[in-house]
Amino acid sequence: MQDRSSAFWSGFWDVVSKASIVAIPVVLGWALNLGSQRIADSIAQRDFIQSLIDELSDTKSQARQDIALILLKEYIGNEQPKMVARIAEVVFSDNMNRIVDTDKSDNALSELQGSTAYQILAELNPERAKAIAESSQQRVLAALLDEINK
Repeated sequence: MQDRSSAFWSGFWDVVSKASIVAIPVVLGWALNLGSQRIADSIAQRDFIQSLIDELSDTKSQARQDIALILLKEYIGNEQPKMVARIAEVVFSDNMNRIVDTDKSDNALSELQGSTAYQILAELNPERAKAIAESSQQRVLAALLDEINK
């Protein structure tokens, strides 16, 4: 009886050792593949964000800036809302400078507060958006007064 038990355990450990010889490389391969996929995803995300930043830097196309801001908000807005709000604020400020310098009318204020950059900023940081709205109103009014006084 002890011979059978000893033979069983010997056979059992023999099967376990052979199975581990096959299973260990499979598990290691799977883990390495998972790690490399995460690295590839991280690189793809970095490249995508870099392309969005390039689009945001293009001041010649408002539509491209708006689309880039929307994608940036959707892509990383939940993970990093402060960063996306700050980017929207920078784009808004740049747009305000361009609009106030070229459009000396009361339409400038409506255009600014209806902009995608302002809307995203208002969604992600309402307090800052309110402060910017007030300062942009003052700036547009000052530009209008300067235009009238000329």
